[in-house]
Amino acid sequence: MSFARHKRDLARPVDIIGVGASQLGMVCDTPGMLNMTTRELWSWAASEALNDAGIPATEIEALFVGNMIAEHTEGQYHLPYVLAQWTGLGLGQESWRSAVRIEAACASSSQAIRQAVFAVASGAYDVVIAGGVEISNAKWTWRTPGNPEKMTNQDRVQAIYGHYDQGWEMPQSAMLDHILSQWLIAYAKRYGLSQSELQDAMDTRLVSNCANGERNPRAYWSRPLADVAAEAGFKTVSDFLRSPNSNPTTCWPVRRWDAPRRCDGAAAAVICTSDLAQHFSGRPIHYLGTGNIMQTSGLSNEMWTQPFIVRSGQEAFDMAGVSPEVIDIVEMYDYGPAEYIIPLEDLGVFQRGETPQALAMGRTLFSGDRPVNCSGGTTSGVAVGAVGAYCLFHLVKQLRGEAGSCQASSRSRTGLIYDCGAGRDAVIHILGG
Repeated sequence: MSFARHKRDLARPVDIIGVGASQLGMVCDTPGMLNMTTRELWSWAASEALNDAGIPATEIEALFVGNMIAEHTEGQYHLPYVLAQWTGLGLGQESWRSAVRIEAACASSSQAIRQAVFAVASGAYDVVIAGGVEISNAKWTWRTPGNPEKMTNQDRVQAIYGHYDQGWEMPQSAMLDHILSQWLIAYAKRYGLSQSELQDAMDTRLVSNCANGERNPRAYWSRPLADVAAEAGFKTVSDFLRSPNSNPTTCWPVRRWDAPRRCDGAAAAVICTSDLAQHFSGRPIHYLGTGNIMQTSGLSNEMWTQPFIVRSGQEAFDMAGVSPEVIDIVEMYDYGPAEYIIPLEDLGVFQRGETPQALAMGRTLFSGDRPVNCSGGTTSGVAVGAVGAYCLFHLVKQLRGEAGSCQASSRSRTGLIYDCGAGRDAVIHILGG
């Protein structure tokens, strides 16, 4: 039976009135984060978001948190039970507000934000807090509290590889890195790029992210790429990135420097119904639309385009009532060059085959006309279960004109967030200032 489908829309307008984020880094060795647990990182971000909104924790009606691997790092199930208390959502007499955890691989916090938005739009709640938190490089147990140890590679693989289909993909070694490499190869063939031209696009993505990330005080890694190249004995960044010793191939054509820098951190947002936004101190940013489509194993017939990303974007743009042409600024989860170049075109931010040229022209820099990842993207650090929440933090700051040294040169009125879980679960958010 087929039903007539109405236009997807939010039942009532929703605003973001406060954002906060911890530093990105390693709880094992980053100053200011040493020995922090998931609850402490979340409290850092949540308290900052509450202060930004000008609202006490007791006014928050529910908590939605994204997290990917707390069971492996802290042995912690039922994480929301802990975080509700640490956020201060008490009702008295030892009772606490509703809290839920959402797991969707790297899209965990984006899915948490979506559910929070839907809860407010439906009228179930008026004011909630949502975001994500992740420790992905350390582990400890109740036997050794306050003394985390660095995860071994085996520990990390066991934790992170849980996002694959354990009954089909794992036995066949259908890994994300292999699939994303195929995306790049197919893209190069589609647009007639030589190996050198494809590497040019990969290099300029790193240059763009690094130039942007140098300005981000919360980044895990913010060193100028030219300094790194010089220290390694190279005269140019290009020579450094093309060196098989300094930047070896990991899964052709992807190289070591193309990969994300996994680290630890948390980010949060206070979300409310728009008719209450005037009562809070934070300048409201309007949540215009969202989309979410999944795809089997990140594979498609053509590979240079991904239907699940295209359709996620269509959902979001239809809900927001805007077209890709109005997007001024983008924050995205660029797991690697494939998940930078192809989504930007599948979402209509750039035209088909245009992204390499846009990168070469500096259009994606903070000083460009279509800035992408003013935060530095995953090149500057990524806490996997909190990716979308970090993107939201930075995009809200941009749209308010409060991004400080990260602020894009051109004025931004409408922004887009692309997040993706395991290369097969695309989540889009569209915001307006």
